[in-house]
Amino acid sequence: MTEVRQGLVWMVKQLLPPACPLCLRSFPEKWTEPFCADCLSGFRPLPEIHCPICALPYLTGSHSSHRCGRCTINPPPFAKVYPLGLYQYQLRDAIHQFKFNQKVGLDRPFATLLNRIIADLTVTLIVPVPLHRKRLQQRSYNQALLLARELARLKKIPLAKDRLQKTVETLAQQELTAREREKNLKQAFQVKGTLDGERILLVDDVLTTGATAVACSRVLLAAGAAEVQVAVLGRAPIG
Repeated sequence: MTEVRQGLVWMVKQLLPPACPLCLRSFPEKWTEPFCADCLSGFRPLPEIHCPICALPYLTGSHSSHRCGRCTINPPPFAKVYPLGLYQYQLRDAIHQFKFNQKVGLDRPFATLLNRIIADLTVTLIVPVPLHRKRLQQRSYNQALLLARELARLKKIPLAKDRLQKTVETLAQQELTAREREKNLKQAFQVKGTLDGERILLVDDVLTTGATAVACSRVLLAAGAAEVQVAVLGRAPIG
């Protein structure tokens, strides 16, 4: 039976060789990365000079870590943000494909890369940023949940997909200022039940001003979580 299965796998690979999920070009022989080299070259990593809390990249400055102005004046409730890269160029296009164009198959390759960023992070529960039910019906899937599910599988950590809920339908965040975003999300999230000292990894696709991560972290901590860390695919250059 094993030989038959191996034969079928070989036939499928000959007919449908492994290809990059973004550009669809076939991988070279023995390629092990989740995207091709050209696509990966467009994923700009976070620069060394950035805020150690919210990961806001600095345009200039020394290599010493110092908090950004926002995190200094008003420290966020989450402990730290772990982004895959800057929300620019190829990574931004890829996230848009994942988020808006039904490219749900990007969940696994994205999670593979993001898991390397959080490899040494110790958490006990993974929680995706939820969508309101009306937005979920419109889009048909929650990209944060898909990503969180794959991270939970890779890290072998429980996934709490329904513990955090968005109970208020809010305006789209993209066109709002930082202050408007914070006001827009006020009391929009709630936690179902209580938590018992869990160290939570909150998962989302993009972090810009951090308003969503702040709102979610506050209710998770209020419900009994011990700490909230945040993992995102893209960190917008301007907070």
